[in-house]
Amino acid sequence: MMKYIKYICYILLIFLLGFDSVNAAGNYRISLSATTVSKGRSVSLYVKGNDLVGGFTISSSNSSVASVSNSSVWVENNTETIKISAISNGSATITVTPTTVSDNEGNDLSLGPKTLTLVVSDGGGNSSPVTNEKKSNDATLKSLSIDGISINPEFKSDVLEYKAEALAGTNKVKINASTNDSKANVSGIGEVSVSDGANKLEIIVAAEDGTTKTYTINLNVKEFAPIEVKIGNKKYTVVRKKDDLPEVDLFEEKKVKIGNDEVDGYYNDKLKIYLVGLKDEKGNINMYIYEPEDNTYKLYKWVTVGGVTLFINEPDKIIDNFKKYKTTIKNTDVYIYKLSKKEKIGLLYGTNVATGNKGYYVYDKDEATLARYYNKEVDIVKKKYDKANDMLMIVVGCASVIIIVIIVISLFVNKGRKRKRTRR
Repeated sequence: MMKYIKYICYILLIFLLGFDSVNAAGNYRISLSATTVSKGRSVSLYVKGNDLVGGFTISSSNSSVASVSNSSVWVENNTETIKISAISNGSATITVTPTTVSDNEGNDLSLGPKTLTLVVSDGGGNSSPVTNEKKSNDATLKSLSIDGISINPEFKSDVLEYKAEALAGTNKVKINASTNDSKANVSGIGEVSVSDGANKLEIIVAAEDGTTKTYTINLNVKEFAPIEVKIGNKKYTVVRKKDDLPEVDLFEEKKVKIGNDEVDGYYNDKLKIYLVGLKDEKGNINMYIYEPEDNTYKLYKWVTVGGVTLFINEPDKIIDNFKKYKTTIKNTDVYIYKLSKKEKIGLLYGTNVATGNKGYYVYDKDEATLARYYNKEVDIVKKKYDKANDMLMIVVGCASVIIIVIIVISLFVNKGRKRKRTRR
């Protein structure tokens, strides 16, 4: 009896191992093409994302030893390469820190920073002044100020957030800061451009061991005549100047009249819509569709994939068997329609900004393409989905048959034992 069960379980195990394994999702890895490099040469830093979309910052604990070519990178289920230049003898800790990162379904991920050490030598194996001394983790400021402007509360090393106010017409301010540790690096200081309304000024300190700390100054620049807007429970101010607006694909610059005021904005003749910039109380600027007739505002969401720019809308009806999932494409949170959560091909609903065509578009994440929806493409996805369901049914069926066989064998064995006992 046990011999039969053993053979059956062995066959089932071999069958199940034939299916693809599922990779660990929502994580990232970093690596260097070499951990030791000669002065004057360079190495590559690789940042690989798995089921992950988002931004990362890259920093060197000692830029005089190893200099990073890019301080930030965007990873979307791929591997990004950053060049690290070897400047002088010594060692530097390269730190990769996730900023805004989510999985493919748009769920926020809490991932910590990762570090690697790069040793720079003179070509003869000499890498002094490398030592085994513990590196400082002090990422605090000794002083922080803005020329001609007071910050509130008064600066203290352990206080990370401040408020300040500038006169109307201010477009630049100078930020001054010094670190408590001479080996720490600070960014975000010097002359900084600002605009009317709220401005979020971030001063980032990187300690010798790669530890970072961010000090924030929320600077409000007074406006001569601010245009205030309320959407729901949130307050915004209209951005007046073109220089403060983000660029928008396939729109032309155009003055937009709001009440008695004219502000810089955009217009698209295909869509027949105006766009204006609204700044929230934290200083974030987003583009909104402005309807002059009823004086209303609606957030303008768009994605550009494979040369196609799609203005995201909500469909009146979701296609049968498709479900709605939240995801992030090119820093934009959107809804995608798929047969199942794990599918990499799905549908976006919107309007092609170049042609004005409105409807579903097929989005292929791996190929980074966006194409107008036709039944043929969706049938491919459905066949793949049906095939997966068929395989699942086969596994369930096989398992059921094996269980029945085991039960039948058990019954026969038990019956045989009872007959032997009866004969005795």
